[in-house]
Amino acid sequence: MPHPFLTQPLALDLATAAVAAVEAASRDGALWPLPHGSRKRSAAQEAAVALGLSVTTLKARLSAAWRVHKLAPNGIAPRDKRAGAKPAPEEKPKPAEPTPADQRRIVGLEDEVKRLRGQLRDQHREDLDTEAVRVLLGRIAAASVSPPSWTIEPGDGRGKGTPEVPVTVWSDWHMGEVVSLTETGGKNVYNPGIAEQRVRSLVAATISIARNHGPGNYPGIVVNLLGDFVSGGLHPELAKTDQEEVIPTVLRCVSLLSWALRQIADTFGQVYVPCASGNHGRATQKPEFKRYIYKNFDWLIYQLLAREFAGDSRLVFEIPDTNEVHYRVFGQRYLAMHGDMLGVKGGDGIIGSLGPIARGETKVGKQASALGLDYDVLVIGHWHQMLWLPRVIVSGTLKGWDEYARSALRAPPAPACQPLWFVHPRRGITSRWEIGVEEPKAGQGEEWVSFRRVA
Repeated sequence: MPHPFLTQPLALDLATAAVAAVEAASRDGALWPLPHGSRKRSAAQEAAVALGLSVTTLKARLSAAWRVHKLAPNGIAPRDKRAGAKPAPEEKPKPAEPTPADQRRIVGLEDEVKRLRGQLRDQHREDLDTEAVRVLLGRIAAASVSPPSWTIEPGDGRGKGTPEVPVTVWSDWHMGEVVSLTETGGKNVYNPGIAEQRVRSLVAATISIARNHGPGNYPGIVVNLLGDFVSGGLHPELAKTDQEEVIPTVLRCVSLLSWALRQIADTFGQVYVPCASGNHGRATQKPEFKRYIYKNFDWLIYQLLAREFAGDSRLVFEIPDTNEVHYRVFGQRYLAMHGDMLGVKGGDGIIGSLGPIARGETKVGKQASALGLDYDVLVIGHWHQMLWLPRVIVSGTLKGWDEYARSALRAPPAPACQPLWFVHPRRGITSRWEIGVEEPKAGQGEEWVSFRRVA
């Protein structure tokens, strides 16, 4: 049976006696309530002794006296019953000990957090590296570059006829590489010195053809820079046989291209320069598709050129992160890229690059259409074979025929050349030129025509 004290309220006489005993001790100099930590006399303790109770029992009666009868020594309620007093904190249950399975899961989650934090730090570091390169090259401005208006709006030019825009491709120079005359059967020789001669021949021929064989009415010129300007030691045999390492070659290319573009600007006035990087310029052993251009020496060459001509309003460089450039010449839509990422492989010495280029153009065209970026002409390099196809213009190479083309592909010799064509506002492409850059052989071109008479 429960104790009656636990079930019945405190009687008034007991409550009054407890309160009176504390008040008597208080009048005698003891403290009520006793401050926490005080060593002075306690009125509650002395009252408990006077009543023959324990201090705990006395405090319980004082608490009940206030709760039931609203009686308190000197009118001061017990500490835990005062208005605004904070209730005693509840003791929280201790968490259960983790099981071995829980511990394994915790360790796995901690490892995952550590890995993700590391990836985040690496990403921040890469972003900072990219921004640092842009700052170093003076190309921080992230505003997109658009083709100049003269490429799409016919205007009055120097001549009397309808203005046309000359378009050319400079690509696959493979500076630094060496091609042996004896190993190609006397058909080609190439080294950095010969490369410089061919660049000068290319610029001179471009200007001569435009002046003497074109309409002579040019609002400007488009010079596509489509990559593989350096050999880059891409393959082990190139790493062993290249005459120059890649960084000196980059400086040589920048110097040559700077001179060449300045000559072109002095002749044509306005120059639009779409830029795409090639596979030989990459600084990775295998192709990587994320942040591709930032690990490519062609991109570095373009950025250095853009900084070189930053104060020259005649030249406009477009170097997009996509490594593909869409632009128009009058009404004709162009897509310029290097040509190694058509989504295909193959090619041989019989059909050459025709098969993979045709398949690749189909894939590129479908993707471009799905993105709302349809084009009329795809302009590429990479394949070292000059081709004029219905929807594709493929540039030749400054390097020319080499040991790989001879022995691996068994491809017939192809001249070192770069394309040039003219675009009319209504007729589209009106003329096409293959600018040969090799020294002509002695005796060529002495007679304007020759033929055999039939007896």
